[in-house]
Amino acid sequence: MQDTQTQSQPVQTELQIQSNGYPGPDQEEMIYKQARGFMYSRPKVCVLPNFLSHQECDHMMELANRMLCPSTVIDPTTGHNVPNKDRSSHNACFYRGQDEVISQIEQRIANVTMLPVEYGEGLQVLRYEVGQEYKPHFDYFDPTLSGSKQPLDEGGQRVATMLMYLSAPEEGGETTFPDIGLSVAPVKGNAILFWSVLPNLQVDPLSKHGSAPVKSGVKWTMTKWIRQGPWEPKARY
Repeated sequence: MQDTQTQSQPVQTELQIQSNGYPGPDQEEMIYKQARGFMYSRPKVCVLPNFLSHQECDHMMELANRMLCPSTVIDPTTGHNVPNKDRSSHNACFYRGQDEVISQIEQRIANVTMLPVEYGEGLQVLRYEVGQEYKPHFDYFDPTLSGSKQPLDEGGQRVATMLMYLSAPEEGGETTFPDIGLSVAPVKGNAILFWSVLPNLQVDPLSKHGSAPVKSGVKWTMTKWIRQGPWEPKARY
């Protein structure tokens, strides 16, 4: 995939909110059109071209660059945020509605997913330098693990993820879905939207995904995890 846009325009769509967190026929048709026909049925994955403007991308990178710290994961036993060798990037976390640009992006995500802004966790910006990666993993919380209780109490399961590319490296850094053989090259302004659950809200193991190592240059991404209910974070965030 190549970025042929010198200046992208953000997607603007008005949709009604769906209550169960999984896309119905009307929403799926709208997303399919925005994705220009690129959609996997399971896990439900699509690429949204030009979801962010280049100005929005630059704004988020500038904000995050002042506050980057080593990325963490949620420990499956304790539920606490801990470092993990499988995730070697640096990140910066933001509150919902922290500034006007963030509010606009969050509302756009809500319009596309049909899930309220309040269901979304705060935006997280990540920077990957050469050799840094996030090995294949799940965004959902395994309900059988003790460490999942606290995050599940904060808004229920993570049902969907919007992964946005703020910049593209010179080489590497693809987003991979190894169990379905899908690899997506990063393009500034594009986004990947995928669901981590099935229509009955059971977790979907085929949603396993990862960020391949950057081989040359630097990659910046931004993630919005979306819950099945209002997200009310506790102190560990």
